[in-house]
Amino acid sequence: MKIRIGHGYDVHAFASSAESSGTTITIGGGAIPFEKALIAHSDGDVLIHALCDAMLGALALGDIGHHFPDTDPLYRNIDSRDLLKAVVKLLADKQYGLSNADMTIVAQRPKMANYIVTMRENIAS
Repeated sequence: MKIRIGHGYDVHAFASSAESSGTTITIGGGAIPFEKALIAHSDGDVLIHALCDAMLGALALGDIGHHFPDTDPLYRNIDSRDLLKAVVKLLADKQYGLSNADMTIVAQRPKMANYIVTMRENIAS
């Protein structure tokens, strides 16, 4: 059994009130009501982006920006779960898989507690 460990981190800024027409943000593959939008090329799912970076980093495959550049219109507004599926396939092609991930969200608002179970289900699927 080959074990590799990676670390991922991601952050997106909130849009200013003038720029933001958002009523939800996407974290962990699900929509969470919030009055501001995240500035992002994709759906801005910081939790899934960090997980992708951790898995890619464990195999020294770069980061999601390398594989899914924000200069490519193909990834505009993409569901980050699709990026995660592609990363899982990259790992499987190299005969690796994910055994466990401990992820932390740093945010004072919006409150995440009511969405944790759904996030886990979304990511696991």
